[in-house]
Amino acid sequence: MLHSSSAGVGTYRKTTVKRRHPKAQQSSTVPPPPATAAEALAAETNGTADNTNNNTARGSKRRTIPPPVVESTTKKSGSHKKAVQKGPVFSLRTTDRQRAIYEALDGLMASPLPELQEPQEIKTYSEASLEETLYKLIENNDVIMVAGAFFGDEGKGKTVDAVAHHPLCTCIARTNSGENAGHTVYDKEGRKFVFNLAPSGLLTPGKKNYIGPECVLDPISFMEKEVKQLLDAGIEYHDTLFIGNACIVTPYHKLLDLLGSAVNASTLKGMAPVHASKVTKRGIRLDHIFNDEETLRERLSKDMETYFGLMKVQGLKDSDVVRRCHEENSDGVERVPKYVIDFARSKDKVQFLLDLYRTRVRENPEFPTRCDVIHTLRAAIQNGEKVLLEGPQSYWLSNAREHFWCSTTSADTTAAGLLATAQLNFQNCRAVVINVHKAPASSRVGLGACPCSFVPQDFFSGQGIKTLHDLPENMCADFDAIQHKYFTEAYKNIDDPESFKGIAEPIEYTDSTGIYNIGVAMAVAGSIHHGECGAVTRKPRICGLFDCVLQSEVSAVQGPYLSISALDRGDDYDRVGVTIAYIYYSPENIEVDVNGKKYKNGDIIRAGDPVPGEAALYHCHPITKLVKGWKESPIAATVRQQNDPLPDGLCEFLATVEHFCGCKVLSIGNGPSGDDIIYLQQDEEEDEEEE
Repeated sequence: MLHSSSAGVGTYRKTTVKRRHPKAQQSSTVPPPPATAAEALAAETNGTADNTNNNTARGSKRRTIPPPVVESTTKKSGSHKKAVQKGPVFSLRTTDRQRAIYEALDGLMASPLPELQEPQEIKTYSEASLEETLYKLIENNDVIMVAGAFFGDEGKGKTVDAVAHHPLCTCIARTNSGENAGHTVYDKEGRKFVFNLAPSGLLTPGKKNYIGPECVLDPISFMEKEVKQLLDAGIEYHDTLFIGNACIVTPYHKLLDLLGSAVNASTLKGMAPVHASKVTKRGIRLDHIFNDEETLRERLSKDMETYFGLMKVQGLKDSDVVRRCHEENSDGVERVPKYVIDFARSKDKVQFLLDLYRTRVRENPEFPTRCDVIHTLRAAIQNGEKVLLEGPQSYWLSNAREHFWCSTTSADTTAAGLLATAQLNFQNCRAVVINVHKAPASSRVGLGACPCSFVPQDFFSGQGIKTLHDLPENMCADFDAIQHKYFTEAYKNIDDPESFKGIAEPIEYTDSTGIYNIGVAMAVAGSIHHGECGAVTRKPRICGLFDCVLQSEVSAVQGPYLSISALDRGDDYDRVGVTIAYIYYSPENIEVDVNGKKYKNGDIIRAGDPVPGEAALYHCHPITKLVKGWKESPIAATVRQQNDPLPDGLCEFLATVEHFCGCKVLSIGNGPSGDDIIYLQQDEEEDEEEE
């Protein structure tokens, strides 16, 4: 089964799509994938032993990237053990299959898409003031929502911080989801704080911060990881942080997540299990902890049946679960907290939780102030104050979107979901959404389709690569050489509009550690060079190109305003890629039916067309427009002076995004600091106003 990648043009991937459709006869031009990982590794070396996978690792040993190892259980003995299973199978080299797919795609496109030459006229942009742009939006609305426009990790915190500093914005709220989100915030002394559920405005003087009742809260983790930072820094929070009657994430929810999730499919924060408890009305809310213990005991006993049921099905004992927790933490990263392991080890699990919540929550004077968040936010708006709703995750990770439903989070993290869970009357308040994206190197974590990624989403995890430290030392370390080869050699006839088709050829890149498919090289080099990995776990994110097909849908649903983070990365690129369409191609000739439309080989999906579901997106390949980078005129805050002219390549990138996505780029990020933002205006608009 294929997953598209912009340079790899398809990599072996095991998905559920194949089981949903009759097995089609394979094309004679496309060889079948190797049956085992060992065969794949043998095939990819092609007589160049140690060139590809047996690369020099840290120290004197040489590391071979192993076949994927997945967890399994044996019901007979109840013991937990590891078993090597088939798939997914990946190659670091370019395969015959990838080359055949590239030739097929090139043949399907008889001529280039006319859209590759759009827009015909490139707008020019210049720097505007905060007051002329963002503050005007804030002042004309009652509710300001900052929402992710891709798959999370877009850099929303900078825009949230800018909105929060407006004098009329007094309330900052998280209204759904849980601690599976994360953001880094700095106070005025420059001290670093990492929050997961606490709103970003917590360190901004004079602001009230709220965690709403439709959030899911692990109060123990919240106190240990987030509130503790405030206590250690001597920051008083009882008058600035308020918690509503949130649903409670218990230790058994996190264990259900651990025992029931595939590798790389979950943050292990208990999100899916706790939302299941929420919608079935079996779980507990914060108010239950502060009332009679008998009711709390009954609800916990009932809700915990799911946990015991899974243990029975998998043939597990408490000792097996504890062992699995320790295995998960064996690399030094605490993915399963100590109190969760203590719960797994306890004999009377209900009593364990009663004692835990009594001492650590109900009788804890350090626990934040509780209040009716919904009523408070409504009263603030009626009083003329502005409310900022801070969006977790993103539009495409929302459980309320059908397209990626099988690989989303468990809450509705669209802007509509934020407003709904804030329970504000949309007929009586003016609301605006600021969508946030990131480029170059847009990223996605977790499983699922992502047509513009350089490699499949499980490329790293499928090979046992949990962190960047697991990669062979110096593998694909020369980012500049790799990006130059990708943008100047993988794309053919770049300067010939009559011939340039926007399809990347799966060429190879060679360095001292081996030979790599150019998509693999871009994925590894991009993750390292741009720091695209978890701040604590160092888990690499999968990078790719800016996707206008998906962004145009976000603009249509959530409005035109867009902030693009990290555009100073373009300072390091010869060219910047913008995907303007997909082409559907399945080597096995599989047709996928989505909402009554059958997608077949050669179909083009343009920005503005209906976005198909993942079953079809796994067979989609990006058609990419290239704009010039701005190496010669860097915009990074460390070198750029305020009001310097914006480089031509950047203006072409912005004009291309606005043209295909139907959006208005409000601002761009040009550095890591909260103040590293360039607010934009179109020069022609300014000229028209002067006339």
